[in-house]
Amino acid sequence: MDLVTGKPIKNKERELLTALTAEEKKAQKDARAADKDAKRAAKKSGKGASDGDKGADADADVAATIAKLTMSGAGAGRGGEGGGGAGGGQLSGQEMLARQRAVTGVLASHPTSRDVKIEKFSVTVAGNCLLDDATLELNVGMRLGFIGQNGSGKTNVLNAIALREVPIPEMIDLYHLHQEAEPTERTAVEAVVDHITAEIARLEAAQDHILETSGADDERLEVISDRLSELDPDTFEFEARKILSGLGFSNKTVPMERMTKDMSGGWRMRVSLAKALFAAPTLLILDEPTNHLDLEACVWLEEHLSHYKKCLMVVSHSQDFLNTVCNKIVWLHNKDLRYYSGNYSTFCAQVEAEEKIQMKLYEKQQADMQKLADYVETNHANGKAKSAASKDKVLNKIKSEAVTKPKLRENTFTFEFPECSKLPSPVLPFDGVSFAYSGKKEDYLYHELDIGVDCDSRIALVGPNGCGKSTLLKLMAGELGATKGDIKPHPQLLIGRYNQHSNEQLDPEKRVFEFFKSTYPNSPTFKRTDEYWRSWLPRVGVG
Repeated sequence: MDLVTGKPIKNKERELLTALTAEEKKAQKDARAADKDAKRAAKKSGKGASDGDKGADADADVAATIAKLTMSGAGAGRGGEGGGGAGGGQLSGQEMLARQRAVTGVLASHPTSRDVKIEKFSVTVAGNCLLDDATLELNVGMRLGFIGQNGSGKTNVLNAIALREVPIPEMIDLYHLHQEAEPTERTAVEAVVDHITAEIARLEAAQDHILETSGADDERLEVISDRLSELDPDTFEFEARKILSGLGFSNKTVPMERMTKDMSGGWRMRVSLAKALFAAPTLLILDEPTNHLDLEACVWLEEHLSHYKKCLMVVSHSQDFLNTVCNKIVWLHNKDLRYYSGNYSTFCAQVEAEEKIQMKLYEKQQADMQKLADYVETNHANGKAKSAASKDKVLNKIKSEAVTKPKLRENTFTFEFPECSKLPSPVLPFDGVSFAYSGKKEDYLYHELDIGVDCDSRIALVGPNGCGKSTLLKLMAGELGATKGDIKPHPQLLIGRYNQHSNEQLDPEKRVFEFFKSTYPNSPTFKRTDEYWRSWLPRVGVG
């Protein structure tokens, strides 16, 4: 089947396609481009000079039409699979936020420029101001790491950009990754190719509309034409498979030919990420792209994105990821966007130096004011009112122009591990443990495993998705029993466990305080008062 058209390829046509040399494929591509140029020239000569300048009304009509095409197309222009498109309900979460959000901004860059600058960018959600007259800069070649405290508004800012609630030119195609691909009967490869095929149709429709309304001299046509020239149908399947392979798809894990409806949410998120990377839009917005990736896939993604030639805006809580990928950091701080050249480590060094300078300036100013205040007080006491009045005016002027005390960065979380009694070895021994969910020897994830975990152990468990890391933790926690062999934890061993899937641990019907009291009830050996829990929860950001 032809993954571009969706039609069966006959044997004769298949032979012709595979027999084409690189030069012949290039010639075909050039011929298609020449045909488009010829059509553009024909439309230009037919329209005449009187149609060359449609004015502001024509420009507005073009923008509105492209916006409609964007919303009804594949979605790369308005968020892609991760951010909407023809999928109907895919934007429901974003739309719910958008209904509570008020966004303003003024386009300061040229309407046809690929480098976008938005001034007076403000975002307010339910009366809470997140950004106030900030400047947004999205330039080709920038790989922006978007950082800020949890709850500062990063997600709302990204959504506002993805939904074009600020005046980003419509010919700038963008993709916002924030949720998994839809479960359908399309395979991973087909889902990735379908997306870009629909994007080609959207761009060609936008190109035709601009030709009809504004003429062939419209500068936006050059941007669209360049974008179309990047999308070569002859290489679609190869490139899609290359990206999916880098993200961990294989016959040993999840085959690329598996339907997305038969994949878990984590693997459908990888499909959505593959769509974003394959589309390679002018503006790529990624919100925590490494959440569902194993170590090997994370390393591959870091390398891939570190060479992204267009504009990338990414949110990540991984310092290594930000250091490898980003060449600029955007800090959402005090309702403003502050830009720092370099990666995350460079940002930390620059901010630390800035804070030291600001604190020294503040301390010097405070010392100068105190010195003047002492002088005024002394001269008043000595009867030198005129001299005291003169210095008092100087003091009042300095106070009116004084800088406020710098607000230094602070840790939002404080991790404290309470002291506990050290148990003698062996604490958690595995003796000849084998395990398979089916119980069959041929399905063993582990075979005659002999390991021991003691109180001094510090273990990092790594491996590809599906190799059994979570299963091993469940065996340790006693949620699963060994198919063969023995697991004998120390009788006094208590295990604290954090699960990446919070819905498997948390009761959505309970408040945080109630959850902790019911999860850790008082007993003869464990007693905690209500006051203890109320004082302990703020340490991890729960008020």
